[in-house]
Formats: sequence, structure tokens, C-alpha cells
Amino acid sequence: MSRRALDGRAALVGLGAATVALSVALSEELSGARAGQLERPARLLTILGSAAAVYGLACAWALRRRRPTRLAFGIVLVVAVAARLVLALQAPVVSNDAYRYVWDGRVQAHGVNPYRYPPADPALAGLRDASIYEQVDRKQARTIYPPAAEAAFSGLYRLYGDSVVWTKLALALVDVVTILLLALLLVRLGERPERSLLYAWHPLVLLEVAHSGHVDALAIPLLLVALHASLSRRFGGTALALAGAALVKPYALLALPALLARSRPRQAALALAVLAAAVAAAYAPFLRAGGNVLGYLPGYLHEEGFTSGRRFYLLDGLERLTGAGWLEHGLSPAGWYVALAAVALGALAVLSWRRPLRSVQDLASRTLLLFTAGLVLTTPAYPWYSLIPLALLPLARGLVLLPATVVTGTAGLLYLNLKLPSHPAWPLHVAYGGGALALALAGLVAARRGARAKSATPAANDTSAVKPSTSFALDAEAKTWRTSPSR
Repeated sequence: MSRRALDGRAALVGLGAATVALSVALSEELSGARAGQLERPARLLTILGSAAAVYGLACAWALRRRRPTRLAFGIVLVVAVAARLVLALQAPVVSNDAYRYVWDGRVQAHGVNPYRYPPADPALAGLRDASIYEQVDRKQARTIYPPAAEAAFSGLYRLYGDSVVWTKLALALVDVVTILLLALLLVRLGERPERSLLYAWHPLVLLEVAHSGHVDALAIPLLLVALHASLSRRFGGTALALAGAALVKPYALLALPALLARSRPRQAALALAVLAAAVAAAYAPFLRAGGNVLGYLPGYLHEEGFTSGRRFYLLDGLERLTGAGWLEHGLSPAGWYVALAAVALGALAVLSWRRPLRSVQDLASRTLLLFTAGLVLTTPAYPWYSLIPLALLPLARGLVLLPATVVTGTAGLLYLNLKLPSHPAWPLHVAYGGGALALALAGLVAARRGARAKSATPAANDTSAVKPSTSFALDAEAKTWRTSPSR
């Protein structure tokens, strides 16, 4: 073994040790905080900033590697597991969502439809306690989680009862499966499996999955399975896996146009039918709740300012810039903004579906672009919405990495806007303002490159300069992409 290889692995071990040590420091800092409070934000920012710096160095190491090794990926996986264990073995502080998961599981274990009653309803008075019920947010609201998430809550409750820690550990285990799936996809794409470090060691993942135990951890591996099925042109499996992801987190459906990019019209129609059937079958057992089967989703959209327009960072910024005073006078153009955002996402969806794929990485890159654009346009308040696009970073290539890295890398700052009494706006400017600028810059560069490529195209009547076009096909045995002359 060369000295250079030994030095490289030693560097990775050192960075991994620093990642685990900072996870311990973060765990200790959070254990001393009260639920929902950031009492020492400067200290917490120092820890998270240090974790981000170590993560950046680790990413630089992973991206500069040329030869994959089992030992390097083993180190990545061991560090990821250790860091998750450190944070999963304590009660969540910055988010109480895990308590709602346990409560919903308890309700179902007693034979009650989780969409029928909110926790504070007298019908559920016999299920209340001090350890779980008192920690549940929005006690007057029905659950917001779709059927696949509710099935997971029910299963976890039957396994671990009222234990929030065991629920978090189970979700952390699912997250380890996500890392393994990422590694398998990377190998299939001809990449080094240790690039999965870009997801496995990210501070936001450690905070939101290991510490807070967010259910997004269940949607991510399902989305990766859908991506794997799409690469193999198994579009029925793609739709089924994507339906599972969407039945945990509905915004996973943003991936649909990109995942069907290689399908023919008949295959796309079949995939859509499979997806619709899967969603209908999942909701069928809960239909006795009637109109309440959507849970708190309509109320959540209103509470978070999506219906009034206050949630949209770009709309609010435009109002402040122009001094129009739309929101203050009840003249919010939220409907127009939603329509324009839908048109923009629709245009990206059509491009993702119709444009030819130049390489296999295009599939992941287009999926990541749809999620990144969705985040920039809707600007949700909570950092964990960045977890799904974050899982696509190791697989993607090209200009989309710039805005995706900005949005996912700064998402943790949103907690300062949420938790500090002054609710400072600068985290929004950094995360969503920076993300919007990065997305616009990437779009301009892409447009300029397209214009250059178009101007460099030989004239149609110059047949001597025309080269054979290529189309991409997946080699089922080698699992690699090859180019062949189109006929």
C-alpha cells in the first residue's frame, strides 16, 4: 500500500473522529436545552459551524478520490452509524414531531382511525399521559401525516410502545439503509461508494434524522428505490416506490417527471395508473374519517402562511422591495404567485421529462433540480424539507449542484429564525435568498452554454460536418451506460 493511500485513509479517519466528537458536543449542548428553546445560540452555532467545516473537508476528500476502496467506504459507514447513535439516544429538543409519531401509533393500537380525532378530543381522554401527550404539538389538530407514515407509526408502536428513543433509533437505522442504497447506486453509476459521505456525514441529516427523528427518513430510501427502478426502465416499480415515498412525504412527487424521462407514452400512462392505484389503496382503510382524511394539511397550509402568501420568501421580498404593501392591506397576490410558481415548476417538469438524457447522472440531476426549485419557490420554514434533495447530492452532476448545495447547506440556519425570540430574517436571506441567486446564476450559465452549443451546430446543408447522433441505453449486465449510433 502506498504512503499516499495510507495518508488519505488516515485523513478520513481523523475527519470521521472529528465528526463523531462534534456529534457528542452537539448532543450535550442540546441535552441542556429546554424543548423548543435555543438558550445558547452562539455556542450551538459554533458547534454546527465546526461540524460544517469538518464536513466540507470530508467532502473535498471524497470528491478528490480516484480509486474506490472497501476500507474507505467502511470508515464512512462506521462514522455515520456512530454519529447517529450519539444523537439518537436522547430526547428530541428542537422538534417535537417524534412525540406525535408515538401518539398516532398509540391511537391506532387502540383501534382508532388517526384522522378521526385530534389529541385533545374528549374521545381520546383515556389515552393521554404526561410523557407523550403533553409533548405533542397542535393538540387541537388532527394528524397531518399520510397513510404510509401512519402505517410506520403503528408498526413502530407495536414494536417499541411509548419509547420515543426507540422510534428515533429505528428511523436512524432506516437512514443507514439509505446510505447503503446510495453506495449501491453510486457503484452502478461507475462512481466511488464513499461519495455517499456527502449525505451520510451532513450535519443537517444528523440533526434532523438522528436527533429529531423526522419521518422523512422513510421517504428517502423509497425515492432511491424509485430512481433505481427508473434506471432499469421498470416504470411500474418506479411508480410504486414513488407512491410509497409520497405517502410519507407528499412533496416527493416532485421527482415524478424526471423519473419518467426515459419512458414511452404508454409506459408513462401505466406508471401514473399504478401510482394513483397505490395512493387510493393506501387511503381506503381510513375513508371512514370522511373529509378529515387529509388531516391537518389544509389547516397547516393556512397556519404556515401558504394561503396568505406570507410564507413565500420571494413574494415577501418583492413586496418589501417595491413597497407595495400587499400583505399589510390584505391584497396578497398569493394566488398569482402560486400560479407563476406552478408554471415555472411545470416548465422544469416538461424539460425534465422530454429532453434527451446525456448521461445516467442526468436523471439524478434533474430530480435534484426539481426539488431545489420547489424549495426556493415555496420556502418552507422547517429545515428538514431539505433532507430529500440532500440525498440526491452524491448522485447528481452539473450546475444544479450550486443551488442545491446552498439551499441544503444553509437550511439549518432556519432554526434561528424559528426559535430565537427576535426571529431574525437573515437566515432566510442566506438560505432562500442565496438559493434563489444560485439557482438564477446556474440558469443563466446553462442558457449561455445552450446558446453557444446552438451557434456551434453545423449548418443543416453541410452534411460533411454532421456527426452521427447518439442515444443512451442501459446495459443490463454491466450496469453501465454505453453510447450507440441511433438508427
